[in-house]
Amino acid sequence: MRHRTLPFLLLALSLALSWAAPAWAELPKVGDTLPSFAIAPFAVEADAAELGLSQNAPFTIADIPTPYILLEIIGVYCPICHEMSPQLTRLTKRLKRAGLDTRITLLGIAAGGTPMEVQYIRQREYAFPVSPDTDYAIYDLLDKPKTPFTMIVDKQGTVRYAHRGMIPDMDALFRIIQELE
Repeated sequence: MRHRTLPFLLLALSLALSWAAPAWAELPKVGDTLPSFAIAPFAVEADAAELGLSQNAPFTIADIPTPYILLEIIGVYCPICHEMSPQLTRLTKRLKRAGLDTRITLLGIAAGGTPMEVQYIRQREYAFPVSPDTDYAIYDLLDKPKTPFTMIVDKQGTVRYAHRGMIPDMDALFRIIQELE
């Protein structure tokens, strides 16, 4: 009798654990809709105003005034992220020159980054707002992507672009942004 009970208990346990699994079983891809999630206040006070928020408090993607958001999931100790940051800075400036900064906002999420680490990288490398994800809540929700992980999402959280790793062609990304409806 004991031998029959064990398989049943293992099946019940695996079903219970699969029901409680995170929102994503794989990395978000184009066409997926992200669940709503809270983004932590910024470590650099001016970042809230730069993003168009009225106060530096927890917020969601829907609170950002532009129709599209380029979400850049970074690791504060990720060498590829640091290598790509100058390209993102140039992209930020190029979007402003082209008048596209009213259509899309760049937002970094520092997976595991503390406020002090975010302040440091903002002073040295990142020319756009970066929010700390100290407890990895957003990182975990997105199925723990290797960094950098870049997404363009609309205000409803629909993924319009997704790329893991170094973006090989920033001109191509710029054209994708230009073509957003």
